[in-house]
Amino acid sequence: MPSTAALFAAFASLRWLRCAAVLTGLLLPSFGAAQEFPRRAPALDRLAQELFAEIQSDQVPYEDLYGTLLTYYQSPLNLNTATPEELRALPLLSEKQVGALLQHRQATGPLLSVYELQAVPGWDVRTIARVAPFVTVASTSPNSVRGPLWQRIKIEENNAILLRYERVLQQRKGYSPADTFQGRPTLRYLGSPDALALRYRVSHAHDFSLGFTAEKDAGEPLAWRPRQNQFGPDFLSAHFVLYQQGRLKTLALGDYQLQFGQGLLLSSGLAQGKGAETITSLRRASLGVRPYAALLENTFFRGAAATYQLARRWEASAFASRKNIDANTRQTTDSLAQFDEFSSSLLVTGLHRTATEIAGRQRLTETVGGGHLSYLSADGNLALGFTAVATHYGNAFQKRAEP
Repeated sequence: MPSTAALFAAFASLRWLRCAAVLTGLLLPSFGAAQEFPRRAPALDRLAQELFAEIQSDQVPYEDLYGTLLTYYQSPLNLNTATPEELRALPLLSEKQVGALLQHRQATGPLLSVYELQAVPGWDVRTIARVAPFVTVASTSPNSVRGPLWQRIKIEENNAILLRYERVLQQRKGYSPADTFQGRPTLRYLGSPDALALRYRVSHAHDFSLGFTAEKDAGEPLAWRPRQNQFGPDFLSAHFVLYQQGRLKTLALGDYQLQFGQGLLLSSGLAQGKGAETITSLRRASLGVRPYAALLENTFFRGAAATYQLARRWEASAFASRKNIDANTRQTTDSLAQFDEFSSSLLVTGLHRTATEIAGRQRLTETVGGGHLSYLSADGNLALGFTAVATHYGNAFQKRAEP
């Protein structure tokens, strides 16, 4: 029977062989420590073209895609602690690659370096190069205590501020002097051709996220109309999300997104279109409550949401949202009708440039509430969930002044 010293030596040899196979040529000559993987800025345009088959389609959510990848770039996903759903939410991995990484992690333990991904089946050099800017390999221990929340926000290095200005040099027809057509003045944009966007966010992975957004599209006026919920820019958004507070997994205040199940009821996050990976296109990641920091004016909830861990494999989420949305309004001609005014359709462009578009701005009040109950098996191969949603629409302005 081998001695304890011999067993220890054999274990040390196996561990060294694993390190040597992964980090060959990357050992510092003096200290014997692994070289850090260089994180380079990603080529977002090229990634978008690879992820979506219909590049010229107006339905491709580029803004949401860029926002998602920017979030991962600022707060890289820890491959040692990421759950199966968090790995599936990264829009660069296939279902086969996610499963291979989970099996490798279960068989060999936490990754020692990003270079070890070369030993994972299905992870070729091209895949590793694509995901490298958005992932990291860190200790499996949770976030260390860094003081109270306000201090953690103050010292957080992951701060990002975005200021964008756009303007078309050629004069467009919508900005030309008003004309008449059949005795009626033609529609003209009421604002300047300048497009402005300001976005700020400070966040720490699995700890907190805080940010705000202000945007004015080209042709929209900067106006102060409190009765119509406009305070300068046409679109204002803010959020505060707190993570991992004991059994309270997520608490969101302000604007947020919900991703539950396969999107039959709630899935306001990024979803990929047609591509070579069929499973990824069909299956959606169930990430629950997420902060909203994009510039799209319709794909979010506004209110509060929380996720609470009931038991080891069970989680429950509850949410409530109330916001004003755009809609066309019509006057009824039926004297017996219960309402004098009704909405014929919802408007999702988010543009408020002409008098007609401004008249439909935030015309309806949307109230949404509900919850979600989920179960995840120990191996991560079985996920069950139940979602309930209730929605109500009402008139946002009983007496609306002319713009």
